[in-house]
Amino acid sequence: MNVRFCLFASLLTFTLTAGLAQQKSSKTQIILLGSAHFGQESFYKDAPMADLFQENRQREVDQVNAKLARFKPDLILIEREPGEQAQVDSLYGLYKSNRLSFRDLSHGRAEQYQIAYALAKQLNLPSVFGVDYYIGTSNRILNQGQHIDYYLNELKAFSDLGNSVIGAFRAGTMRLPDFLIKLNSPQVLQETYRVMYITPAKVRQGKLNTKDPLLDSTRISSDYVGADFITYFYSRELRIYSNIVNRQLAEKKQRILVVMGQRHAAVLTKLFENDPDYEIVPVEKYLR
Repeated sequence: MNVRFCLFASLLTFTLTAGLAQQKSSKTQIILLGSAHFGQESFYKDAPMADLFQENRQREVDQVNAKLARFKPDLILIEREPGEQAQVDSLYGLYKSNRLSFRDLSHGRAEQYQIAYALAKQLNLPSVFGVDYYIGTSNRILNQGQHIDYYLNELKAFSDLGNSVIGAFRAGTMRLPDFLIKLNSPQVLQETYRVMYITPAKVRQGKLNTKDPLLDSTRISSDYVGADFITYFYSRELRIYSNIVNRQLAEKKQRILVVMGQRHAAVLTKLFENDPDYEIVPVEKYLR
């Protein structure tokens, strides 16, 4: 009886172990590369070392792409809406066939071109896909209400942290790979999430300072203005998440690179950590 039980227990253990290993290997791997918006003129204006067209920075871009290529992504996604896919395809097709230089584009320094397009071409991927859901409202619209000073002080401290990191890059004292590693470090992602998606809920008895026609003011409660502020912006991230997972289901790829603004990465990390179909691959694993 004991022998039979031991054999059964061993077989059960082997089956469970094999099943877990197979489950883990079947997960879709995803890198969420949170980035600064390098293509915005305000980012590189009066800061030559923040200009990705600068010779040294171009070498660093090449280094970043060479490192990310080791991940071997088979699906690259960017901060453009699915409705803009025709334009995304057109530009990528021109670039891939050497009929377009990024210097010909007004936002040619942008991460979607310098990293996503360039890496996709290097890996001979047929397409790059947009997964954004755009809203035009600034996150500065919450500026009045009970406990607003607490929120604004937290927001200022967060901005100071961001400016210190960005300042080092703009001054040329931080390399691009290190800059991206810092933006995507667990500590910075968590602080981004806390300040932008937790702290505002402490603000009550106020209103949002916006006339954005896309924001339905009838659904914003004065009593819960901070919580509704979070809801509005979080809904964007949920729709981006939906765009990502549905694109993966359509393309049936297993190694995804998402290139988006850093604040998106902070929320998407939380969402994908709780999606059993995905395994998040840390940015640092490949950029270090």
